Amino acid sequence: MNLTLSWDLFIVVFFALVITYSFIIGKKEAIKIILSSYVAIVAVAGIGNFAQRLFGFTETQSMLGVVGIPLDTTMTSILNLTLFITIIVFLAVKAGFHVQYSKEGSMAVNMGMTAAAGFATAGLLLATLLTFISGANLFDMQVTATPGLAAILENSQLMSLMISNLDVWFTLPAVVLIAAGIMSNH
Repeated sequence: MNLTLSWDLFIVVFFALVITYSFIIGKKEAIKIILSSYVAIVAVAGIGNFAQRLFGFTETQSMLGVVGIPLDTTMTSILNLTLFITIIVFLAVKAGFHVQYSKEGSMAVNMGMTAAAGFATAGLLLATLLTFISGANLFDMQVTATPGLAAILENSQLMSLMISNLDVWFTLPAVVLIAAGIMSNH
């Protein structure tokens, strides 16, 4: 496999960092990051829809557009990404929920679940970030047609693989949550 010194390398390093971080914080905290990510995705989508209704769908209808602040895809993407990261950090650190299992598995099972949680989290975070950057709606399989990602997809096999399997990346963490529950409560 040929890795170019751009997006392919970024994806590999991103996955490696998130998986490594999952091992540092442990299985329970890695699961908490998945839960926080799902809540943040829904919250940002909801807030974005509310803001669109409040500020208008086009720049001419927008309250911000009337006062001279353009409402473009870049600004919306930056706001979505900032809000997404802020909500994840807040939920993971200050939300007050704890992950607890009635029985801990063996060391090998815990390590496997931690690695799976890290892998699933990396995929979920990257898929969400790419969706927000593109300006497309969540789960929009036409995200590849957006101008923001078209150039990247031409030069990166891994990015194309990520984008063409968005549904997998949004579903995989739920599968890991279910598997962790079954394996740790059995």
